[in-house]
Amino acid sequence: MSSTDDTNERLQLKSSYRDDKQGEGQWGDFTGLESKEIRHVFIRKVYSILMIQLAITFGLIALFHFIPSIHTFVRSSNGQWLYFASYIVFVIVYLTLICSQRLARRFPLNFIFLGILTLSMGYMLGMISAYYKVESVLIAVGITTIVCLGITLFSFQTKYDFTSCFGVLFVVTLAFLIFGIVCIFTYSRIMYTIYAGLGALIFSIFLAIDTQLIMGGKQHEISAEDYVFASLMLYIDVVYIFLYLLMLLGIRK
Repeated sequence: MSSTDDTNERLQLKSSYRDDKQGEGQWGDFTGLESKEIRHVFIRKVYSILMIQLAITFGLIALFHFIPSIHTFVRSSNGQWLYFASYIVFVIVYLTLICSQRLARRFPLNFIFLGILTLSMGYMLGMISAYYKVESVLIAVGITTIVCLGITLFSFQTKYDFTSCFGVLFVVTLAFLIFGIVCIFTYSRIMYTIYAGLGALIFSIFLAIDTQLIMGGKQHEISAEDYVFASLMLYIDVVYIFLYLLMLLGIRK
């Protein structure tokens, strides 16, 4: 999975869907008691969808590790070709959802596309994790859970507005992309480790920003109609935090 391409798409996703300042456009017009009730329902819906996505994804990872026949298949040449097919499907569905606001809001097509994306990502993560020891995968899952829970709680409680940091984050992510390209040609274990650590850190910041966009009440927020898009943002954040932590801490077979 090309993390540099997906990180670039991630920035485009944010710029295309984040709203204008509160009250200046259709995205941020939430005021009064009614708006709070709508926002609370929206948050519950987003996190319910996210939990289902993560359950499917990590369920597939468990299957790929603990069922010998599946584990052998994903490490074979046929499994590798299916990996590339899954990646193509993931990119197509991902771009479709972030570029077509109408489709992302249209039930049940939005859930169908989200389900396809989740399965394709689950297969890719399952295959990647199949090359690591089970202990490494469990450690990465545990740390990811703690990190994501801590960031989510902090983002809900803090008064600092992470949604105002898009400009800084764009520069940091651009530098990260360039560093990733350099790592491809250096084959340095030290640079590889630094790259994985920076990736986990950057997507942790993405998670804090996305959490506040969903929570609302800051400079920017997501419309309550875009619950599929919101759950997709959080899902990508969590998945990439796990992936980079696995790269950083995992021991390959």
